[in-house]
Amino acid sequence: MARKKDNLEFRYYDIPHGEPLLALYGDDWIRPYGYDKNLKPIVDLHFHNLMEVGWCCYGAGEIVLEGRSVPYHDGTLTVIPKNYPHTTNAAQAKLNKWQYLFLDMDKTVQELYPDNRRLAERLLYRTNKNACCTSKEEQPVLFVLMSQIFREMQEHGELYRESVNGLLKALVIEIARLNQELIPEEKTQGKAKKSELAQIARSLEYVGDFCDRPLKISELAEVCHMSETHFRRLFVSCMGIHPNDYINQMRIKKACELLKKTNQSVAEISMKCGFCSSATFNRNFRKFMGTTPNEWKKLPENYERRLSENTIAYHDGW
Repeated sequence: MARKKDNLEFRYYDIPHGEPLLALYGDDWIRPYGYDKNLKPIVDLHFHNLMEVGWCCYGAGEIVLEGRSVPYHDGTLTVIPKNYPHTTNAAQAKLNKWQYLFLDMDKTVQELYPDNRRLAERLLYRTNKNACCTSKEEQPVLFVLMSQIFREMQEHGELYRESVNGLLKALVIEIARLNQELIPEEKTQGKAKKSELAQIARSLEYVGDFCDRPLKISELAEVCHMSETHFRRLFVSCMGIHPNDYINQMRIKKACELLKKTNQSVAEISMKCGFCSSATFNRNFRKFMGTTPNEWKKLPENYERRLSENTIAYHDGW
């Protein structure tokens, strides 16, 4: 018998036209979080279409992040990616005060780095990887940036949008820094010499576009207008790995996205990502990720796939 689906609530938020983000603050946000108007507990988790960055001004309770509970108190800061199931429960239904920033992280990062697609992808990977619960003592820079953004959005002074856009760029970097784990591409490209990287840049883009089909090193050499021998030597010198390993690395990166966001089988994903067999896929997945595909998709940060396992109720944001 199929498992009964749990209930999830989808809350949709609109960023006002012309504004860089949506800021929610003031007395309206003093409430017994996790309880309805009759003080009956709200048991369902919810998720948003935007990233939520929160600040607990006062109060205490717990934040439920998928399957784990994290205590919060005065000064707690939270970063919740879009589509991440969660809820906030005030202790003993007491009044708590929170303030929130809602960001369209995809749009923000693409606007910040329109000419650097790879940097934008790395920042999005790190900022959307997992939910984070920290404090203003642990992350003072994050707290100061949030405080300044709230002040600008409240006062609406001269050039406030320009000020918020500048603060927002710094905020994105701080959120990315919360997750110190580098993706494989960051590790390898850190070794690259800029002049050499420019010579093989077209091959990196080519792999990104066509890694889901069979690729030969001769193809990559051709798009870079050099011999296969010279290309292979330059690639290894620049990236620190063999071209075939880089191709498989990008295939595994694509596979991780599918494992994270869909319920497709490992066999289906291995074929979609350009692997000739599940055995080859599993071997390469363990090589780059240190575990099996089935174990990896159970990790807490791989939350988006599980949205399809729940019954979704739609609501406009508060």
